[in-house]
Amino acid sequence: MALSSRICYLRCVKNAQKRITLPHQKPVIIGRNEETGITDLHVSRNHLECTADLDTSKVLVKTLGKSYSGCNGYALMQNETYTLKHGDRIEVRLGFHEFDIIFESQDEPVVKKPRLDFFAMNSNNSNKNFSNSGKWEEIDGRDLLIFTTDNCEPQSTIAAFDLDGTLIKTKSGARFPKDPNDWVLNINSIPQKLQKLHDKGHKIVILTNQSGLSNDFSKVKGFKGKIEAIIAKLSVPAQVFIATGKSIYRKPAPGMWNVLSQSKNGGLAIDIEKSFYVGDAAGREKNWAPKKNKDHSICDRLFALNVGLKFYTPEEYFLGASSVPHVMPEFDPRKVGSNDYPHFASDKQEVIIMVGTPGSGKSYFCKNFLVAKGYVHVSRDKLGSWQKCAKMLEDCLQKKQSVVIDNTNPDKESRQRFIDVAKRNQVDCRCFLMTTSHKQAKHNNRFREMTDKSHTPVGDLVLNSYKKGFQEPEMAEGFSEIVKIPFIPKFDKAEHEKLYKMFLLED
Repeated sequence: MALSSRICYLRCVKNAQKRITLPHQKPVIIGRNEETGITDLHVSRNHLECTADLDTSKVLVKTLGKSYSGCNGYALMQNETYTLKHGDRIEVRLGFHEFDIIFESQDEPVVKKPRLDFFAMNSNNSNKNFSNSGKWEEIDGRDLLIFTTDNCEPQSTIAAFDLDGTLIKTKSGARFPKDPNDWVLNINSIPQKLQKLHDKGHKIVILTNQSGLSNDFSKVKGFKGKIEAIIAKLSVPAQVFIATGKSIYRKPAPGMWNVLSQSKNGGLAIDIEKSFYVGDAAGREKNWAPKKNKDHSICDRLFALNVGLKFYTPEEYFLGASSVPHVMPEFDPRKVGSNDYPHFASDKQEVIIMVGTPGSGKSYFCKNFLVAKGYVHVSRDKLGSWQKCAKMLEDCLQKKQSVVIDNTNPDKESRQRFIDVAKRNQVDCRCFLMTTSHKQAKHNNRFREMTDKSHTPVGDLVLNSYKKGFQEPEMAEGFSEIVKIPFIPKFDKAEHEKLYKMFLLED
């Protein structure tokens, strides 16, 4: 088509009548002036340089201003040039002053604007001689998979990256990949960025949670092929760690990093101060950038915090975007204090009814502070039903023994069964209420899964069910006293204490 019949312009999103023409191969300066209508002092008079090419239907955009500009919700790096297309949305200042790029024929109706997607950047720097061959390893019965390319050398400086949502995204646009081939690079410039890091002496490491693999051999085989294809696309030597289950290797727990630093870096110590980690699970709220969803978790940010690495989101690291607010978990294991238990001793016969969610510390308290003082330990975990617990309570009270009922007892009905037995035998009944929060109980259970393989894991369904059915104990139920018991962690090993004080939950 002849150039005379084709035009390009920037159309203001808030006022479609405001248009800035971009002539063929003639730079146009966009900034704070009458033509754009922008009066924002954060925007310089010469903020962007836009040059249209009517032959290729592309616009070269060069960033000139001090404040970040954007495209389709992503930050543009300062003093860089980007190749944009019809339908891309320019933000003169990131998040503000939006203009759509429009190419159209003067003789034909405007083509319907395509769905916004991230812009493409020119790139011809991939290493065409790179080979993705390497070695696969399995750790702890395939809880952890490791792939190391043949030419990946140990380095003291680690550049670590999450996989999904950071280095790649789904080609289909679905939240989860439909098959091993459903992926594309998240940002086109990633291979060049990684190559520069490698050239400067960084070891490229990928750390990814993939619990969907579990022990499914066919899925594992397909995912291994996917990893090798991704490495080939990145064209850079790398080492990949894949947590396949919910063990200590799953982020934000430090297991993958510990294996890397202790046995998979050729004995070379890692310089934490110079190393860093990039991930998209950063705890950002909805609309952290225009039309962006809330992050699915905060596990990447917490993982970096646990192991002491500097943390960046993909937008911050690859695109130079400014940091945005995020929400930290309500339970912070670093702040667990050394509380003291309240005075709870009694010289007379009594019944103590424990109230607390699994993981609240009630069984530890019972065995170490009540059973040790002569209380008979009655637990549904051992007897199997509340009826058997009530029968054992009755028998013990007839023998003039004091008893502790070590069940969760979340509601009035479950507690009343035992209160009635105590009343029948004219014995006082006290309630010992564990004050452990729901989130701390989840943390405790996660910690126990990692450090005590003999203990049966407690699922979130059980914890959530307790929380939903919980009724605060009241004196009117028939208690002579309600005593609040804090959770005070005790550790046999220093390494367990260190792990406990890390973030172990993903939200």
